[in-house]
Amino acid sequence: MDLLLTDNGDGGEFVLEGGDVKEDGTFSTALYVSLFGGDNYYNVFEEYQSDNSFEEALNQPITALNLQNVERTAKKLLDWFLQEGLASDITVKASGDISEKINVQITITEPDETSSSYAVIWQNEKYVLKAI
Repeated sequence: MDLLLTDNGDGGEFVLEGGDVKEDGTFSTALYVSLFGGDNYYNVFEEYQSDNSFEEALNQPITALNLQNVERTAKKLLDWFLQEGLASDITVKASGDISEKINVQITITEPDETSSSYAVIWQNEKYVLKAI
C-alpha cells in the first residue's frame, strides 16, 4: 500500500479521505521521504539511508557549482529506485532565478518507459514537492 504524503510548505502530511489515509499509486511519497527524510531513527533498519544532504545543498547560494551539487545529491538519494528496479533512469535538473528560488525538476522513467515528473520549488527554507 502506498500512502499519499503531500507537502504543506513546511513539511509533509498524510491526506485523509473519508476517514482513511488516502493511497497513491505514484512515486510522490517515496520521492518526498528520500529527499526530505533527513537523518532518521529508521536509518538503522534500512539498507538505503536518508540524510539532510539535499536540504543542505538547497540552502547554499545559487551558483552553477551549487546547482550541480543539488542535482548530484538528489540523484544519490534517489539511486535506490534504480537499484531496486523501480526505475530505469532518473534525470535531475536544478536551476535558480533572480528571486533566489531554486527549481528542481526530477523525471523518473520506469522500466516500461513510463515517465513521471516532479518539481521541488525551494525558497526561504520552505519547499513544495508536486507532480507535474
